[in-house]
Amino acid sequence: MPRQQLVLLGGSAGWMLPTHWLAQFDEVHAWDIDPLAAPLFRWRHGRHLQSQGTRLHLHTGDGLAHLRESIQAMPKAFFWFDNLLGQLRFTHEPLDTVSRRLRSLQKTLQHVAWGSVHDRMSGRSLPDTTLPLSRQGSAGVAMETAEGQAWLHQMGAISPWLDHLTENVLPPGTPVQHTAWPFKPGYAHWLEMGWCPPRSTRP
Repeated sequence: MPRQQLVLLGGSAGWMLPTHWLAQFDEVHAWDIDPLAAPLFRWRHGRHLQSQGTRLHLHTGDGLAHLRESIQAMPKAFFWFDNLLGQLRFTHEPLDTVSRRLRSLQKTLQHVAWGSVHDRMSGRSLPDTTLPLSRQGSAGVAMETAEGQAWLHQMGAISPWLDHLTENVLPPGTPVQHTAWPFKPGYAHWLEMGWCPPRSTRP
C-alpha cells in the first residue's frame, strides 16, 4: 500500500480511523460534505499527525465529484472510501443509476491503489444474537449465494434486509474482511472492507 499520500473520501471527523494508521502517511487529504467534519477531524487527529510530520489537508465538498481530478493530481496516492459508498443509495438518484456509478469505480480507479469499507446489507436481527467474528473472504459474494445466506444467518438477520448496492464495488476476487456491526439493539450491518493495488499501468 502506498504511504506517501492518502486521499480519504467520506471520513467525517475520522471517528472510524485510528490516528496511528493515518500517521503512517506523509500527507493526508480528507474530503467530506459536512462543514463540521474538518474542524472535528483536526481536533481528533491534528495534533498527533503534526507531531509525526504528517501534513493534513481538509476539504469541504463532494470528494467523489473531484475524484478524477484527485487521481490526476496524486496518481501515487492511496484512495480510501470510509463508510461512504454504501450510503449512495440514499441520494436522489435512481437505484440503477447508483449501481452503475458504483460499478464504474473499478475503471476510474484502475491505475491507483484504493480500497473501501462500506455497508453491504443492513436490517433487523434476532434479539440476543451473538454476532459472529469478522471473517476473511473475497469481494463479490452475492446475498443469494449459500455463503451469503450463511453469513446473514449467523447475524440473526430478519428478512427483509436492505441492499446497499455495493456487491460489485471491489474487483471480483479482491481479499476482503466481512464484519458484523451491531448498529443498535436489534439492528445490524454487514460491512465489507478491502483494498487492491493498481490493476494496470498508464500507457
